Amino acid sequence: MASRKRGQLCDNNDRDGENNPDDKDDEVDNTAGLGLLLDASDNEYMIKCCGFVDAWEFYAKSNTGVVDLQVWRPIGGGIYTLVGQNSYTVTNTDREIRYSIPVSERIPVKSGDYIGFYTAGNPIVAYKREGGWWNSNGWTSSDSIGSSVVGDTYDWGSATSFHESREYAINVQLDPGNRPSLSNLDNSLSFLDDTAVNTLIYTITATDSDTSDVITTEMTTLSSYFTFDQSTGEVRNTGILPSGTTSLTFRVTDTCGRTDTKTLTIVVTNIPPVIHNLPASCDLSEDHASEQLLYTINATDSSSLDKVTCSVNGISPTTDNFFARLVTGSTTLYGVYVKAQPSLDYDTARQYDVTVRCTDGKDPVTEVFTIYISRNNPPVFVNLQATTRIPAATSTKGNIIYTVNSTDEDSSQLYYNMTCVPASCPFTIHNYGEVIVTSDLSSHTVAGYDLYIYVTDGNTLVGPRTLTVIIEGINSVPTITNLPLLTPITVQENVALSTPVFQVSFTDVDAGQNHTYHLYCNPSLGSTLFSINSTNGLITTSSTQTINYESVSTTSTSFQMTVTVSDGYDTATSSFTVAIADQNEAPVFGKDVYFISGTEGMAGAVVSNPSFDVTDPDSGDTQTYSIDCPSFNINPGTGVVTLSHDYDLDVAGTATSVTCTVTVTDGDLKDTASLVITLNDVNDHTPVMGSPTYTFYASPNTGVGTVIGVITASDGDLGSFGNISYSLDQISLGNEYFGVKTNGDIYVKNSLLGFSTGITLSLTATARDKGGLQDTATITVIIPESTTAAPVTTTDRHLTFWEDTGNIAWVTVASVLLCGFITYCSYLLARYGNFPCVKHTYKRHESKVNTTKWSQHEYNKKRNPANKKTLISERYDLKPWERSNPSYKYDSSRTLHV
Repeated sequence: MASRKRGQLCDNNDRDGENNPDDKDDEVDNTAGLGLLLDASDNEYMIKCCGFVDAWEFYAKSNTGVVDLQVWRPIGGGIYTLVGQNSYTVTNTDREIRYSIPVSERIPVKSGDYIGFYTAGNPIVAYKREGGWWNSNGWTSSDSIGSSVVGDTYDWGSATSFHESREYAINVQLDPGNRPSLSNLDNSLSFLDDTAVNTLIYTITATDSDTSDVITTEMTTLSSYFTFDQSTGEVRNTGILPSGTTSLTFRVTDTCGRTDTKTLTIVVTNIPPVIHNLPASCDLSEDHASEQLLYTINATDSSSLDKVTCSVNGISPTTDNFFARLVTGSTTLYGVYVKAQPSLDYDTARQYDVTVRCTDGKDPVTEVFTIYISRNNPPVFVNLQATTRIPAATSTKGNIIYTVNSTDEDSSQLYYNMTCVPASCPFTIHNYGEVIVTSDLSSHTVAGYDLYIYVTDGNTLVGPRTLTVIIEGINSVPTITNLPLLTPITVQENVALSTPVFQVSFTDVDAGQNHTYHLYCNPSLGSTLFSINSTNGLITTSSTQTINYESVSTTSTSFQMTVTVSDGYDTATSSFTVAIADQNEAPVFGKDVYFISGTEGMAGAVVSNPSFDVTDPDSGDTQTYSIDCPSFNINPGTGVVTLSHDYDLDVAGTATSVTCTVTVTDGDLKDTASLVITLNDVNDHTPVMGSPTYTFYASPNTGVGTVIGVITASDGDLGSFGNISYSLDQISLGNEYFGVKTNGDIYVKNSLLGFSTGITLSLTATARDKGGLQDTATITVIIPESTTAAPVTTTDRHLTFWEDTGNIAWVTVASVLLCGFITYCSYLLARYGNFPCVKHTYKRHESKVNTTKWSQHEYNKKRNPANKKTLISERYDLKPWERSNPSYKYDSSRTLHV
């Protein structure tokens, strides 16, 4: 009889069929080519667990040859599939044979399969007739089945079925087999986000030592980014890889439901976009009026799957004059635009820093586009200031006495007007610049006039510039005495406002006249940098604008200065050159504090790049960096921060955040900023169990919740990675009988009453930190032999006397007979005063019909001498179940004691 199972999985000692084939060696079938399906109704020869055929045991009665030992599986309607068969050649007869199956030929079986066999020649496997209606085993035979191969089906429902008391001398011994394994998982892969769609990410390998077993591998993680092909084990991406870390869990399952689960970690690094042509700048006039593309941004991403979009992320000083959008006609190029009718004013803001932000939807990058606002280019007088002399006697009305020449880079149409000192002078100016006499001058007594002439391009009014008209014979021209100069005057940039540059001196023979000074600069930018006192002729730097060499160098660093001195009638003109000199200026950090973060590590490991935004007005200067924290080094050229020595946050007292001072210098001048460095912990220590094995003791009646022992583990990590959790693997026990607390206490989680005493249970404890690192130890729980009480019935024990239905049957019959016998003896005692009841001893004789008979044997030593009972002769047939019952004992002389 097969042993009871704890669950669906076979044990190493499980067997189904006849427990002792040697005891069923009486007869053998006589039909050649006979195939049998055993016990399809009684289930003695039914397999009751899931596993593999480890060995066959059968008794070969009288014939030799090849016997096919088979396992059949019902599929419905009396149809069975041949799951597997092992062929054995019998050469010697009348012996019990145990055939151990090689691993490669073991048959995988499930609960509900049935044992059968087939012999092409004369039948080999013996059987024995025994039992009655209460113990009749069924079998189905067919002499037309013929040889079969694995996978064949046969309609055993249409074959001949028998239900007589016949026990075939065959059993199958079972084994649980091996657990399948995912042999190449629990690892991590790294990819870039430009990985092509349907790339082979990884090939999963599943193995099972049981070569005949069928295993199924599946991906248990639901993912829209990855697919898994069960037939090939290939993992592929279905689209753009998601940035960050993705964990995919896989499970392999064998026929009996044993599994192995492991994880594949995929780390995807995004490649950020790159802006190739920024920083950059452009000039924009303050009187610009229409919407216009100022600059086309060249931003790309190496991943063809990523789409780059750009926008304006900030403008300093704040304004809404500028924006970014797709360039007209393009689907990928973005541009920086100025809106229509912008509010631009050179005196309010001369520079706008537009922050351009481009992103691939994951990581943004920014650069600066600078817009310099320029004044509207005003008209420039070519021949003013000036003095003209006209003879009073010949200057009549309508005469042109002077033509003013002007230029304008922005406009070809200029307009003039003028005022006159003294007022009501006899002159006017036309829009082409002709100064015309409006009345006859011969009668005028004023020696000269100052004409203050203005020119405009419709946006900017320039002037006045003076045209001194002297009527001949009335006035003398003043003379500038200290101009021109042979060498330029040098002015340092950043000089103080209103610093004196040059003092103009003159002489005039006409005493008592008031003289005025005027200054004209070429290029006209000089007019914003220098001014002249119109009364005393002192030329100074601007009182409102500091000279910046780098700004003016885009136009010119040398200015032609034209000075005029007028006495109201005539004007003297001369010039000199002013050169702007460059000075070294300090580099400047864009922020006071910078923040970076990295991880602990070995000396030389890169922490991060702070990406310092340092500006230096001196375009040719080279900046270098230094840091004052001994634990860190900084690359003097790039600013990348590295560890100067090993940095381990698991050492007590090691700071996770350090504030350092970073210095930038151009070799002469410098600036400083604070750098806050944050270092994150790394899970670099694996938990270690206090012992590789633990042994604890518990009895079947140990209460639920009782602590039976403790396990410990340590971890060198401080912080969260040093926190350890425990778990137990007790799948081999079929249930979670034990639990583990956070402090390592092992306690009884479910009742142990299902276990017999004297057995040993084995399970595995795992200590795992929050980073996923772990260690394991083996736990052995011993349930000692009990001397006080028998263990409670479980599925892993022998039947007790009263649980065996056969024992109940014969005890019931015996009780009835005993009651009758006692009644009969009572009658004899009442009738005759005694009763001729003696204890008999019978000697066994076996017949060919398998019936045990006994003859009378004298019993002198055991009879009661007081009663002198008479021996009774009788025939007694002993049933098979009576022979196996422990209530009937044999001695060495084959004598049965009843």
